[in-house]
Amino acid sequence: MESMRARRESDLRETLERLYRQYEHSTGRDPIVLVRAYSDPRDREVAGWIASAFAYGRVDQILAAVTGLLAALGPSPAKAVAERDIRAKDLAFFRHRFHGPQEASDLLFVIGETIRREGSVGRFFANRFDASDGVAGMLTRASAELLSWRRPASRRSKAFPSATLRFLLPSPADGSACKRWNLYLRWMVRSDAMDFGLWRGDIPASALIIPTDTHVHRVSRRLGLTNRKSADWKTAAEITARLTCLDPADPVKYDFAICQLGVLEICRTEPRLSECPSCPAQRVCPVGRRRFPRAPISGRALPVRRSTAIAEALAT
Repeated sequence: MESMRARRESDLRETLERLYRQYEHSTGRDPIVLVRAYSDPRDREVAGWIASAFAYGRVDQILAAVTGLLAALGPSPAKAVAERDIRAKDLAFFRHRFHGPQEASDLLFVIGETIRREGSVGRFFANRFDASDGVAGMLTRASAELLSWRRPASRRSKAFPSATLRFLLPSPADGSACKRWNLYLRWMVRSDAMDFGLWRGDIPASALIIPTDTHVHRVSRRLGLTNRKSADWKTAAEITARLTCLDPADPVKYDFAICQLGVLEICRTEPRLSECPSCPAQRVCPVGRRRFPRAPISGRALPVRRSTAIAEALAT
């Protein structure tokens, strides 16, 4: 029994490593490409926060909304948010799902305030990280503090923070999976051809939690990484704990590969519609093995193709 369990673990690690290597140099239509356009680490911190905060819904809408917002900030987003109070009237063009100019303005104020108070976004988060309670504690503290800040001499009659701004700054204490926070941390902390590694010395990659959206949750359940039915913080932590058994130093490196199995419609909500025979994870997936027990074991690469589902790549 122990040898069978070890064999399954080895097969799972081998499969995910193969997918990771395939996608390490490919970001596709991911908002991270907008961050890569900047060379200054300070600008990447700010652009990454903005891009990840609005990383929900259809990917085309995300890219369009974030591109417009970054263009309004000029060549240096970090300088713009730190030195200017960018009001809603300056962002009248902005709209992403249920967020409009006021929420975008409030978010930019919060980002700018982290720089004004602590010198950089990275220093703000590093100063709130404690290995004893990890990323969960850091995000809980950071979210509460960010939502407590007010613009000086604000004439707004609307309550601050609004519910829509709270959506952009979620907290693990509320049970949220904090997918977009964890995505941002992955970009900033991990270091490879995809992620930037700007905060690597302050927050270890081993402390990260996998960004858990509908795709990651579904595929993780199929692969036996979790049995939990809701995509909340506990689920994200449980998936990460299982991945830590495969790579203790860098468990979240498998995030993009796992997500792609769902994004490319290889693994769908309804198993009968899933493309199990062509799935490179079929041999380590109990659902795939049950549906096609005689599917050949191979080192198939994950197909790269256009799909209507790619438009929902970052759905929460």
